Amino acid sequence: MSGRRILKTALTVLPIGLYQLMVRGASRRRLLPVAFTSRDHFPHWDARAEWWYFTSVLTTPERKAPLGLEVTFFRVKTLVDSVIVHVAVSDVDYQKFSFTGMVLPVYLPFRSGPDTVIEFFGNHLAYDEDTSSFTIGARLKSFQVDISCAGQDLMAQGPGGIQDMQNSLGDASYYFTQPNMATKGVIVLNNERLPVSGLTWHDHQWGNFHVANLKWDWFSLRFDAEGIYVMLFNFDRRGTVYRAGNIYWHGTTMSIERFEVRAMDICTDAHGPVYPIDWELRIFDSSDAEVPFMTARVKPVLKGQALSSLVMPDYWEGLCTVRAEIARPAKIDGADFLDAKTLEGFAYVELTGYE
Repeated sequence: MSGRRILKTALTVLPIGLYQLMVRGASRRRLLPVAFTSRDHFPHWDARAEWWYFTSVLTTPERKAPLGLEVTFFRVKTLVDSVIVHVAVSDVDYQKFSFTGMVLPVYLPFRSGPDTVIEFFGNHLAYDEDTSSFTIGARLKSFQVDISCAGQDLMAQGPGGIQDMQNSLGDASYYFTQPNMATKGVIVLNNERLPVSGLTWHDHQWGNFHVANLKWDWFSLRFDAEGIYVMLFNFDRRGTVYRAGNIYWHGTTMSIERFEVRAMDICTDAHGPVYPIDWELRIFDSSDAEVPFMTARVKPVLKGQALSSLVMPDYWEGLCTVRAEIARPAKIDGADFLDAKTLEGFAYVELTGYE
């Protein structure tokens, strides 16, 4: 075992064990469906785990290729609240992936304004209910992010926004997505100022679910020209695979009962984890269909887009391209889907639990 692994184990075994102990009973309580309102963008203080994920595909006059941006705010509650922020940029032109983060072990929540969601040490997330928009600010080492994201489209992940987590029997969380938020602002990367604009996929997830031994592959496919957005979860609980997904199209969310994932390559991170990358996805419109109605190839723009931390699980999350073929018309949840055609867009993929 490496010195880093020993140190990481020492730093994480107590807080993870304490968290697991505190959610032991709560994780088995049946969640009731919710009708998401603007107030659900703010913290749910009764939830022991909550995160706000923003993954953006952005353009800038300073680059020919798009930039990928990830900004994530985490809130984890044991005896006290802790908050974490991660920022990562995939710079395709320079073939460089940069990331950093900050952990605040004790968070004393306060509001500097009525729109504040989280704020600490120059990092903030705010939501304006009048304009249905977020403002995001991050100040971390050589990173500076100041962007706004606006949009009202909402995709509930699971009926009533309840997503089975499958890490432990009965585990579930609330999970809602805004897949196409119009975004603009500025990123400062290694002292270079980059004005940016584009679209952001935002996930908000909260609940009392287990995090130890949590392993999943998460795919968000974005076909902006057609207004089609696909979320796929590929869970692996000790060798038992569970899959869930949704397609959002023109205001309608349609559930995916079955899909298959095959990786064509691997990425070995410097800290040890080996991640499957370069995926072929086969999506079926029913559980007993013999032929997929959609086949998608998801290819990373950079092979090494792994984030490592001494106090959180290492994970791979990065910008990808996606090309999909719709082989035939399909009905999903009784709704007609597209006729045969080719779709091209971008994707973000997250792989966690591979340490």
